[in-house]
Amino acid sequence: MPTFKLPDIGEGVQEGEIVKWNVKQGDLVHKDDVIVEVMTDKVTVQIPSPFEGEVTKLYYKEGEIAKVGTSLLEIGGSSSTTVPTTREEVVKETSTKTSQIPVKGEPADSGSVLAPPAVRKLAREKGIELSRVKGTGPGGRITAKDVESYVATPVTEETSAAPKPQAVTVERKVMELKGLRRLISEKMTKSKRNIPHYAVAEEVKMQELIDFKDKLKLQGVTLSFTPFFVKAAVAALKEYPYLNARSHEDGNFELLDYYNIGVAVDTVEGLTVAVVKQADKKTLTELSAEIEELAKRAREGKLKLEEVRDSTFTVTNVGSIGGIFSTPIINYPEVAIMGIHRIMDGVQGKFMYVTLSADHRLIDGAMAARFISRVKKYLEAPATLLV
Repeated sequence: MPTFKLPDIGEGVQEGEIVKWNVKQGDLVHKDDVIVEVMTDKVTVQIPSPFEGEVTKLYYKEGEIAKVGTSLLEIGGSSSTTVPTTREEVVKETSTKTSQIPVKGEPADSGSVLAPPAVRKLAREKGIELSRVKGTGPGGRITAKDVESYVATPVTEETSAAPKPQAVTVERKVMELKGLRRLISEKMTKSKRNIPHYAVAEEVKMQELIDFKDKLKLQGVTLSFTPFFVKAAVAALKEYPYLNARSHEDGNFELLDYYNIGVAVDTVEGLTVAVVKQADKKTLTELSAEIEELAKRAREGKLKLEEVRDSTFTVTNVGSIGGIFSTPIINYPEVAIMGIHRIMDGVQGKFMYVTLSADHRLIDGAMAARFISRVKKYLEAPATLLV
């Protein structure tokens, strides 16, 4: 009987949270049908079925954590099971299995809502249908407090003529990290614990790049600033290859001969790093189109596994939101990350700060300073990035 395991996502990720099952026991699926959404490090991925047949067992509930390599579900059944060959047959058979009408008064299936197992148990004990409870946790996740508040909300028909004085209590707000926030917390903690961070900065004159973008726009080519930052980073990485590397748990480093640039994207769920593969082989317009598409699907939670793994260097554009200076945390297991900041007016025209956070085990301050000076040179002479 085929058993599907949580695949190795890479980048040091060891586990994922089951956000939503799109199937249940007894359902029939085709190969490549999306069967489950899993919250991995910095992204929610939709995992397709590698098999075709009937779902015979789910190993995890929504909200539970699955380790990489552990079984998620079984697809198959007895040898007499007839596997449908068309999507119409799947719809027909699935409809037959799921068309039962709930008995009046019984809670409807609440498996599609986001709530950890402990909260589901609490709701069952109190006879509450979770689909009626509004979640206040990350991503709309329902917490135990949400269930308790729902129970206390209805107003009784009879009220006491002389209400009893209520005790004054001070309520503390305790936020339990779940989903993407939990994963971000774990990865950032690991990065700061294992990597001796330091940062260097440069002031970049931006007027020539702004004018260059305007000229391209007159020619019908509209670009954001981000592809220029990626191009400049790749050009500098080729001159300083130690920054295009990956650290290993044993303390060694691997110098990489390809350039997969991670681009940080601000989403409702949290920061997501989408990866532009082989960025050195793409033009500015190709980079712009790909970054725009990746950012769009990141905000929709539709990135694929291969689009969030195997990055070699990351660029994070804080300036699009409003920051003028930052020291980003390295995207482990990379060894450096470049921060881009808000364009400001200066005495000599438009300018901005660019920062580089680096791993001091491999990259000395002098090398980091030379690298960021090269980035500055490319951005202040943007025409060179067309070569």
